[in-house]
This record gives sequence, structure tokens and C-alpha cells, in this order.
Amino acid sequence: MFSLFRLLPVLLLTGCAQMPQLLERETPAPVNEHSPGVSITQDKPPRLAALTYYTGTAYHRERASACAEKLIQPDAAGEPVIRFTGRDMLNAAGMVSHTTRLYGMLPVRDRIRFELTLLEKVSGTTYGFRRIELSRFDRLGLNSHGFSALPPSGSKTQLVYQRLQQLYREMDHCIQGETAP
Repeated sequence: MFSLFRLLPVLLLTGCAQMPQLLERETPAPVNEHSPGVSITQDKPPRLAALTYYTGTAYHRERASACAEKLIQPDAAGEPVIRFTGRDMLNAAGMVSHTTRLYGMLPVRDRIRFELTLLEKVSGTTYGFRRIELSRFDRLGLNSHGFSALPPSGSKTQLVYQRLQQLYREMDHCIQGETAP
């Protein structure tokens, strides 16, 4: 039986970009155009258009505004995160950061830019992320790129889906008045 340390150089030499997923014990189901809450464009090539999440937590205008200001970074310095807030809706724009490792070693910083709409429903709130773009920076410049749209599936789409799902859960806990787990 091969140990992971004996197998690691072989994987790196073959260009295995999915190394973090090999090291994790529980890998989530891959995200694609058939995943719940995922919308794609009809353009060629197709791109990720929106992600939608639903919660049973009631919308609360003041708490939603405070949570959005706390959890979402502005696009540019001095720019407000919240674009519109109403009795049953909040519209915000900004970004979140995520740090991961490429090939299991190289630190990579991802920034995810998006627009978020919270919409009150009869029995909960819908979180709609749209105009989603990803930029990536690593110190060696191997995989660095500016903001760009995402394909409907793949490792970058999976990362964005998981990070925005985490943000949605943090916002939901914040609106409930709880601290994030």
C-alpha cells in the first residue's frame, strides 16, 4: 500500500490540481447546472448566472442591513455595500475572500465578487447571488487572473458555491441574532 507521502510527488508531477480534494475525507457532491439553486446562462459557452438559497428565517430589515455590512467587503474603498433596503428586500454588492492551497502547497487568495438580494417570502427568506465573478492571486503568478465569470461546473465553481453557501449560513445566523457556528 502506498503512503500519501510517496504518492504526493507523482501527483504533483502529473499536474493534479485537485490535491485538496484528495486530502479531504468527505467531499461534497460536485456542483453543476443540475444542482439545486444553480442557474446558468444560455450563452455559448454557458456561464454560472446565479446561486439561490432559501431559509425559514424571517427577514428583518435592520438586522439584515447590519449583517450585510459586517460580513460583506465593499468592491472598492468608500463604496457602500448596501445598494437598497426596503420593507421586504435588501440589495447589496460586494465581495468575500477565500484562501486555499493550490496543488496542496501554494497559497492562493480568491476574491468572489457578487450582487446579493435578500427577499422576504411568506415563510422565510431567499438569498439570491448573481453577477458572480472570481479573481485569483498567488505569489508565483501561476494561476493569477482578474475577475472573470465562472463555468457551470468545475473546481472553481465548486469553491465559489461552497464559499457563498457559507456566507448565506453566516448571514442567516446573524439575522437570527446568533453567532455563526
